[in-house]
Amino acid sequence: MDTSFKAVVFDARGRVLLGRNPRDEWELLGGRAEPADRTPEDTVRREVLEEAGLTVQVGPLIDIWFYEVAGRRLAIASYLASLTSETTVPSPEHTELAFFASEDLDAL
Repeated sequence: MDTSFKAVVFDARGRVLLGRNPRDEWELLGGRAEPADRTPEDTVRREVLEEAGLTVQVGPLIDIWFYEVAGRRLAIASYLASLTSETTVPSPEHTELAFFASEDLDAL
């Protein structure tokens, strides 16, 4: 089973950052560890930088849950992260990046 390390990043207004993936789903930023990553926190920092051009300070583990995608079962570990930069630059992994208020998440 693969594990994906995700970032729960809030802006100054308390909105969470999501990226729209190629399946047209909004998701937390993050991904799998690479050989150079020494810790899950390293993976979260690298993935947010690659996917959004943002630097973050990674905080505590929030939750772990299981998810099925494309016939594969994944473990998703989400970490709280705070912004240390503010200008987003989308990568090819997401067609769009946006911050959403908590009351808007159910509609996604």
